[in-house]
Amino acid sequence: MRGLWEEKGSSDTRLLESFFLPDAYTVVGRSHSVEVGGRREHVIPRLVIVAECHRMLERGASDAELAAFLRDHVKIVLVSEDERRRLDSRDQLRLRQCMPDGWAFADDPFARLVAADIQWSPVVPAYAARAEEGL
Repeated sequence: MRGLWEEKGSSDTRLLESFFLPDAYTVVGRSHSVEVGGRREHVIPRLVIVAECHRMLERGASDAELAAFLRDHVKIVLVSEDERRRLDSRDQLRLRQCMPDGWAFADDPFARLVAADIQWSPVVPAYAARAEEGL
């Protein structure tokens, strides 16, 4: 991200997708409406996270600070297609690429799910489950 930002003044939200940040590290929950599978929903939209990373870079943040920020904020909850539509649709909540009005990074990162009345349960990320089993 730093390299793209330094070279182009921007970076790509796809850097926060599963190729670079595997689901084993980022999936933290599952909607009660989904038993198997589900749609991957970033709890905080990638666009919001990348914009904050750019602000951090402008302020001179270190790579370690960026990594810690990403670890704390890139989280995915598996939701149903109807729940995803409720979050994203222009005729519903319109929260596809933004957080609810007035939200800040110090606030509840799950505020979009609360706004959409998505009931979900936490899951232990796969990497942590393997670590607990001693693998």
